[in-house]
Amino acid sequence: MSPSNQSPIIRRQTSWVSRSLRGLVLIVLWAFIVLVVVTNLGFSLGWYNDTLVSLYLLFNLQAHANSAFLWLILGLLISTPLYCIGRWCYLKGGKSA
Repeated sequence: MSPSNQSPIIRRQTSWVSRSLRGLVLIVLWAFIVLVVVTNLGFSLGWYNDTLVSLYLLFNLQAHANSAFLWLILGLLISTPLYCIGRWCYLKGGKSA
């Protein structure tokens, strides 16, 4: 029996509407995260205005949590690129994930 040229995996294409909706949800979530980070950084750096205070109260943030939150952001900023570089090197080495 000769080998078949077709792939045994059947993949269904996701519709344009579904992809757009997922993209929109991700953009909204990332925008919210950026807003919370900017609010925390603003209070940490002493930027006080009405909008920032309103956001701070809206998000129910706590002043003592700022330093822990900033350490978390710093850890993510360091670990994420390192992980990406490690995965890139691993996958470029011919090994599968």
